[in-house]
Amino acid sequence: MTASPKTKINTTFVSIDGTTGTRSKLDDFRGVRARIFARLQAIDDASANRLVIPGVNAYNQGEYEDALSHFLNSITEVPEFEEELRSHINVCKRVMHTVLSPLDIGYRDACSRRSRLPFFIKWFKQAPPLKLRCKYCGHFTAYLDPNEGLAYLGENNCETCERGYPMPDFAWDGIDGQAYIYYRNSVTEKEFYEEFETRFDVEVDHRVFLASSRA
Repeated sequence: MTASPKTKINTTFVSIDGTTGTRSKLDDFRGVRARIFARLQAIDDASANRLVIPGVNAYNQGEYEDALSHFLNSITEVPEFEEELRSHINVCKRVMHTVLSPLDIGYRDACSRRSRLPFFIKWFKQAPPLKLRCKYCGHFTAYLDPNEGLAYLGENNCETCERGYPMPDFAWDGIDGQAYIYYRNSVTEKEFYEEFETRFDVEVDHRVFLASSRA
């Protein structure tokens, strides 16, 4: 099977109204979510709503196996979706291949036991704190809103691997979201930048862009 060509990434983006902007700026941040959904709708609006959106909902809830099934079905029926969903599929596969630790299993079992309790007992029994599996290391970590806190200040990091912004978020894990983080230098770990440059055809290195923007 021939590998899909890498998506080219440079320091500019095209907004939904057709204008060109510079990555890492405020208008880039504001448009990340709208742009990925606009591109999916432009490919096939009806199929995006029927096939992709259920996967988006599962992905954002940390239900990686369900999300992967929806995404793979989407690109089987509409191959043009593949470029937009490639990053999310890779995340799902990485998490699903992670072996759960004893702590992960204990948390999962505690949630399962509570789910089986009669409804009236749940009123009096405190639920385990909300945790999702980190999209990087695959282990359960306390839920953190992807849009809040600064990872480079330790305000939005996985409890296990300590990588920044560990929660699954369909928009931020897509092409534009990842490119914003790359050119904004939003995280401190070098793994993110190395992985980004492996997955995408980067025309301008983030360090060169940062240096030129400060000049």
